[in-house]
Amino acid sequence: MKMVKIKFQSSGEDAQGALELAKRFTVICLPQDTYEVPEAALAILDELHLANCLLETEGFDHAVRALRNPLAS
Repeated sequence: MKMVKIKFQSSGEDAQGALELAKRFTVICLPQDTYEVPEAALAILDELHLANCLLETEGFDHAVRALRNPLAS
């Protein structure tokens, strides 16, 4: 499964986007208001017209390793 790191364009979109994503997917909350979500979540954000910036795309195993060992990432 591909995971993507995203950041919303505004604080209002951040609150609404985080809520909508959490209803549908597992969301990993990262520092500085960034989120790691499955790539499929981008389609939901587009449907809801929530502007976001795609920061990075990576495999799920990389996300798990980063959570288990924050010094390695």
